[in-house]
Amino acid sequence: MNRRELAKTLQAQIQFENENGHQEPFFSSFALADDTLKLIFQIIGGELEGGREVSIAGFGRWKVRQTAAGLRRNPQTQEMVRVPASHKVRFYPSTGLKSAVAGKAGTRRRTRRA
Repeated sequence: MNRRELAKTLQAQIQFENENGHQEPFFSSFALADDTLKLIFQIIGGELEGGREVSIAGFGRWKVRQTAAGLRRNPQTQEMVRVPASHKVRFYPSTGLKSAVAGKAGTRRRTRRA
């Protein structure tokens, strides 16, 4: 699924009940749903650019981590290449998301009783 398909799905599925009791789409146009998604991704990207973690309960979290500089081997030439330190974005899926993808029933964390 790409952003365009996600915006279409968002537009189709999020509805509200009007004063007559009828269901109406929350996003009146595709452009509004797409702009909302763009804004959400822009906010997440901005937080990550600032080095902050973004966490969405039940989905997962994005975290920026630094990789060390060092020597790496070029797999084609087998030559050693010096690679500078850099920042990478890492996504850590929630337990619920991992279980859903694996096809298992939703698991809940057990709390320790005293």
